[in-house]
Amino acid sequence: MSDQTVEVTIKHLNRIADSLEDLTALKISKNDALYAAMLDGTNTERIFRLWWDQSEAGGQSKYTRLSRFARMLAAAYNGQKYTIRKPIGASADLFTPIDDLADLGAAQLCTEATAPVAGWEDNSAICGWYVRANAYRLADGTMEILYVEGENGFDITGELAPVYTFAPALYKREWEDTEHEYKSFSATALGGYDMQDRDIGLDGKKRDLTWTPSFPGTLNSSGGLTSGAGGKPANRMSANAGITNARKVSAYEGLWNDGDQAYVLDMWQMRHHRTENSGVCEGCNFYNYTYLVALPETGVKRVLLTAAQAANLQVGSNIMIGTNASTDRNVASSYSIADNATILSKETVTIDGTDYVALNLDVAEEIDTTETTQIMTAPWNTGTTEALPDHKDGACHSLTAGQNPIRVMGIEIIHGCCDIGLDPLYNVTKNEDNTTFDYEVFECRNATHLAGSITANYKSTGIIRRKIASGWNWVKSYVKTKLSVLFPEMLGGSSTTYYKSAVYGSASAGVRCPWRSGLLDSATHGGLSYEPLYNAPSYASCNGSPRLGGSGAMRGERAA
Repeated sequence: MSDQTVEVTIKHLNRIADSLEDLTALKISKNDALYAAMLDGTNTERIFRLWWDQSEAGGQSKYTRLSRFARMLAAAYNGQKYTIRKPIGASADLFTPIDDLADLGAAQLCTEATAPVAGWEDNSAICGWYVRANAYRLADGTMEILYVEGENGFDITGELAPVYTFAPALYKREWEDTEHEYKSFSATALGGYDMQDRDIGLDGKKRDLTWTPSFPGTLNSSGGLTSGAGGKPANRMSANAGITNARKVSAYEGLWNDGDQAYVLDMWQMRHHRTENSGVCEGCNFYNYTYLVALPETGVKRVLLTAAQAANLQVGSNIMIGTNASTDRNVASSYSIADNATILSKETVTIDGTDYVALNLDVAEEIDTTETTQIMTAPWNTGTTEALPDHKDGACHSLTAGQNPIRVMGIEIIHGCCDIGLDPLYNVTKNEDNTTFDYEVFECRNATHLAGSITANYKSTGIIRRKIASGWNWVKSYVKTKLSVLFPEMLGGSSTTYYKSAVYGSASAGVRCPWRSGLLDSATHGGLSYEPLYNAPSYASCNGSPRLGGSGAMRGERAA
């Protein structure tokens, strides 16, 4: 075959390839347009499932396909604005919904026994619809999606790959006038609306998708930090150890970022029109019980309590069992017999004419108890909110008792110990009065550079908060910023005004990292804006668990 013939043949094959690509693109465009035309605000989940089965074309990745659906939703909601407002400086908990959110009402909150009612929050592209998927983080900041929920192969436990909640990436606007302050979201770029920091790709462009780890941190069978249901909490692990274990899952993984916490708080406010969850859908902040066993036993997988004691403990929750009478959960003897042992069931047993309640436990080996053996409540296993109906927000057992994790926009949170991250980091310095401290906030936009110290890869955000008093400080407002930073601007509220949870100021200088949401005994201090401001990245405790990061763990620079 002559060189000329070869050249002609190559050109012909290239034209065929181009034609096939054009046909594939045309097929994708027509298919997407067909299904997009059927979206009416009430059927997003149903249309997604129909479309997803027909959306595979041209070897596109599932991330690309899901991004296409996000664009379809954005087009369907083009021009709509979901906005909440309240009077400037007002301490009231309630927001007033306006614009396209005005007539939709607050989203339904459920327990496991609540009959779900279809609402806008199930299907809206703005602060509503989401899908969960097994995925790994990639070097380019996007995700390799293996399976979406509903597909054969989807693994809710996170053993195959971490479970993330994916949703359309929104545009956001915050502003105020002479009377009110406003927060608003849109699916498209309207005047004054800007992409959120966590959704900026490494190329500097807005991603179509945003994602957040669906569950608190737990370890897979290889010791990698993952997001999945049914796992023991990865507590007593420092942020430094957490990032090491996260990188066993993906070299590009990060830890819980301020952008993740701010996203959950935003979704709560937009879906429920309240400043915070405290007192409404409480989270596990009032589950602090300590008892001596009522009767010792040997060679058992249970502990015996009185009926009154056992009534305070929930099946499915965890306890630690130890030989020490200390109420400090971080003392090794407090969990020397068993740690994070799950209560499988409760049953009344009669021994020598006395009734007891046996807590039957998920423990690997039989245990011995004595008259001085003590049990204490412990953080919950992940995934308890899977008992909630459909994709509803809420908490199992009770919305307000404060004993269960909650779910907001497909994200389980406030599970009995704080979610720990390494972005941002705080440089804390002591003032001359020896009682107040200054905070400078540093961010790291690339998860591969996360560290337990403020290295050259951490840049100052310019956010500096001076003279924060050691101890509890109730939050009035947060710094308004486009960065992935959630840091208090004004303090001096209370447990019933402004933000209903609190931050705890440091008592010493040094590098500190965020611990978020609350503990078993946080009580009124706990909630979506709760944060101890005093923990070093090297500190490990029963009260904290590193958690994987969301889309903001690998984020690009905002264009000037």
